Amino acid sequence: MKGTMPSRLEVIVGPMFSGKTERLIAKLYRAQYARKRIRILKPRKDTRTEAFIASRAVDEGGTTRVTATLDAVLIGSREEFLEAIADGAFDVLAIDEAQFFPLDGSSPNDPLGWFGREIRELLRARSDSPVRVIVAGLDMDFAENPFSIMPGLMALADSVEKLSAVCMSCGADEAHLSQRLSPNEEQVAIGDADTYQVRCRACYAPPSTA
Repeated sequence: MKGTMPSRLEVIVGPMFSGKTERLIAKLYRAQYARKRIRILKPRKDTRTEAFIASRAVDEGGTTRVTATLDAVLIGSREEFLEAIADGAFDVLAIDEAQFFPLDGSSPNDPLGWFGREIRELLRARSDSPVRVIVAGLDMDFAENPFSIMPGLMALADSVEKLSAVCMSCGADEAHLSQRLSPNEEQVAIGDADTYQVRCRACYAPPSTA
């Protein structure tokens, strides 16, 4: 219908402990105040929490604590994603930790993976409705490489918010890099403050020298 707000994709990115989930939850609280129907999804691969998304803070002793939560539907495959959105009974669809959805290798020129392609199809299918899709995730991995589908989603997005954090090494206010503290070289290694620090570029040590 002419004049109707079109569907849109908003992406929130940044390093660990930059407040991505906190920002996502704030957007969802605001949508709830506006009486919007909300549906929240998160990847099964994120085993730090179960069926909810959680913002975290790190205290002076290095302990991670949960500061806010919202219930979420766990998904681990394209089929589960399609089942979770099949009824279309939502105005806002939120997905946290989206970097855990893989590039599936179906095409060397496809930066979206199955998850990104389905988000694109959803936006097309509801192009004339005011549905908002809000995705949060890490844009870079511990080795300063683009993380999975996130660059593709950033390119597809109508808006991108890139957050920074406070360097856990020197206290600088503009830290963008996730420093892995363990020797694990796999791109995906689930962990919190016991496994990662966020650091500024001056304090960050690439994996070969960490």
